[in-house]
Amino acid sequence: MSKSKSPFKANSALRKQIEGFLATHGATLAQEAKRTSMFFELAAYNDVVQYYETNGYAVKPENLRGTTSDFVYALSPNAKAAKCSYFSATKNYNKGVAHEFEIRHNLRVRSAHDTEIFVAPDYVVIDKEALQSTRFPHYYNGKVDYVFVAAEQVRTFAETKHYMPSPELVLNFVGIVNEIKPAFIRGEFPEKRPKHCGPSLIISGVGNVHLRKIKDSLADRYRINVFLGLFQYPSQLYSKGNQANIKKIGTE
Repeated sequence: MSKSKSPFKANSALRKQIEGFLATHGATLAQEAKRTSMFFELAAYNDVVQYYETNGYAVKPENLRGTTSDFVYALSPNAKAAKCSYFSATKNYNKGVAHEFEIRHNLRVRSAHDTEIFVAPDYVVIDKEALQSTRFPHYYNGKVDYVFVAAEQVRTFAETKHYMPSPELVLNFVGIVNEIKPAFIRGEFPEKRPKHCGPSLIISGVGNVHLRKIKDSLADRYRINVFLGLFQYPSQLYSKGNQANIKKIGTE
């Protein structure tokens, strides 16, 4: 297959990929998307789930809807979490020890620095049943629950961008890391089980030599992954052969 022309640039091909992934887990896609960027975002969510499958987790779709087991993606941070689907990821160890997480889409995260600041990465891996809610006067006049997860209960997260990357846009990702996991900026990382993928920026476009230098520098400093050229190389995150090149946090 030619690397200069990817089959994943067509919306129809991306949709087929998404439908195929959900079908293997007994779920169906019922939502419509008009933009390539949205299809790419949904496909990358599935890549995150597949990363956990590759690394020994049992994954399962949760909160499917209707008689056709529709998987409802959270298409924006304003989507109601109770009405959206997600995947659980469970890793079992000897002596019956198990760690279970939720892989969520477009969920708000409360800043580790300020309880009134929130960010919404495209994907977050959180502790089981860690969702919280509150009401703010500025959010629908305090009449609607504002659902979020505290930064302390986020294990890792990822953001996706459908663009040709620039140095500035890639470096801006460090700001999100600082809001959610400031310890990573200080060079302090989890050193116990289980193992997670480091915070990741997933980009459709291919970067130049300078971008690759930035990618390597961020990986060394903060254990950040920058996946470039997902249209050309779509299995980077979950490929068994690429796991040794992915920065991870925790052990086993």
